[in-house]
Amino acid sequence: VTFVVGTQAIESATWGENEGGRSLAVDPTDWARYAGQAGLDLIRTQLVAAEPDADTSTMGDQLVCHAVGAPDKSTWNLEPWRPDVGLILTATAQCNPV
Repeated sequence: VTFVVGTQAIESATWGENEGGRSLAVDPTDWARYAGQAGLDLIRTQLVAAEPDADTSTMGDQLVCHAVGAPDKSTWNLEPWRPDVGLILTATAQCNPV
C-alpha cells in the first residue's frame, strides 16, 4: 500500500483569454488530482490565496466539475464570465455553462 500526502496542490494557475473572455488555466499536482475531497479542498484554498478573483461560485463549480469529470485533462480552465447555474447544470454542460 502506498500513501502519498502532499502540501502543494497547484503546479500553476495562469490567466489568459479564451473564446468568451478571461480564463484561468489551473494545473493541479498529480496527487491533488486524485486525492478526493482533501485534494479538492487544498486546490481551492491555494487557488483562491494565489488568485483572489477565482473566489466565485461559478468558478468553484467549474473546479469541482473538472476534478470529478476530467481529472486527467492537462489544465482545468475556469472562466469567471460563465453563468452561475449551480454544480448540476455546470456538470451537465461539461463544465462550461453558457
